[in-house]
Amino acid sequence: MIEVVTISSKGQVVIPKSIREEMGLRKQDKFLLVHDRESVILRRLKSEQPDKKLLSLLDEVARKFEEAKITPEQVTGEIRKVRKVRKVRKVRKVRTKK
Repeated sequence: MIEVVTISSKGQVVIPKSIREEMGLRKQDKFLLVHDRESVILRRLKSEQPDKKLLSLLDEVARKFEEAKITPEQVTGEIRKVRKVRKVRKVRKVRTKK
């Protein structure tokens, strides 16, 4: 589902009711927010507190990317390449089983 939302003067974004209902979102649900220059991704956290080790690791990875001057676009490009290679390998593996 795709929806267009607007940021309020307080920097808040409302998740449309249809999405909240579909996902079973409730008041006080916690989310992990990941962003790059053009995108923001929200992922609902299953527990009350975010995993501090995971957040620390993500912060470290972000710092390393900045130090190495690796852009989000480069990361996305590399992920696409890896996925393409894995898909080809998977297809080959299925074909050899026949």
